[in-house]
Amino acid sequence: MNKALVAAVLLAIWSVGCAPASKELKPTLSGTDAGTIWFAGTGSLVPTPDGSGYVIGDPIVIAGELRFPSDTGPFPAVILAHGCGGIGNTELGWEKALREWGYATFVMDSFGGRGLVEVCTKAKTLRSTQRIPDAYGALRILATHPKIDGRRVALMGFSHGGIMTMEAATAWAKETFMPSGKLAFRAFLPFYPYCNVTYPELNDITAPIRIHTGELDDWTPAEPCVRLVEALKGLGQDAAITVYPGAHHSFDSIGRRFLYLPNVDSGAECFFQIPSLLGPFPPESDVKACLTKGATIAGNAMAAKQARRNVQAQLADLLK
Repeated sequence: MNKALVAAVLLAIWSVGCAPASKELKPTLSGTDAGTIWFAGTGSLVPTPDGSGYVIGDPIVIAGELRFPSDTGPFPAVILAHGCGGIGNTELGWEKALREWGYATFVMDSFGGRGLVEVCTKAKTLRSTQRIPDAYGALRILATHPKIDGRRVALMGFSHGGIMTMEAATAWAKETFMPSGKLAFRAFLPFYPYCNVTYPELNDITAPIRIHTGELDDWTPAEPCVRLVEALKGLGQDAAITVYPGAHHSFDSIGRRFLYLPNVDSGAECFFQIPSLLGPFPPESDVKACLTKGATIAGNAMAAKQARRNVQAQLADLLK
């Protein structure tokens, strides 16, 4: 077992052992609150008994790491949603860059409170859709912090978290998990999301979507996302995509070497249209027929540098 995996296992064990009960959570944050923040999602999505869809369930308590720039604020903020392998160099690299640009950061851990380490090799354990209430729970608690401008918060996700970011952008997600209308994300920045599955809710988004993906991504391919953005623009939605030439999955992870992962689940060859994010989902036999194992990840210094320039400009425009 490598050091990164050992650290992830220890983090998961620590999180499960220390997770507070919902009634013990702070309803609001004070000006001195920073570091690890426990919070409850705004509900949950629980599989139906036959596994064909979701129903709304009770909130789940998870945690995130809140950090601020050196100034006094109040700051605009970016919530970061990790990929299927949990929090790693990708999220931590962006966290540092975002704070240098003047944004508060909240790196959300959707795994620790659930007792998970990774879902790359067992995709059905926790689907991206089930993390939507996590994001809205994070927005709700962060908006109470005196040093955060709750009107200027973006959601930025990577791979598994990028798919969730796309789903959280829908009007359905906001109306379901933040129905008061008082809070909303101002922008959504999905990195290498999976666009092969379409659903009606995606036709109505609540804020601009800016997708970033790699030309050579063989895990969450770029081309379906290009087609999706064109479809959204045709419906009058504010969506755009940047495809980085010669870049693979996780291209923005500084220093990541080229690596083929033989055991991860890949739906790159699957294409489905589902009637709703709540299901029913495609039959298991159809999924098994197209699901494969194996995908490539690789950092790309040039693409990563360009992505940072692009995101800095996008956030300056969308969170102004």
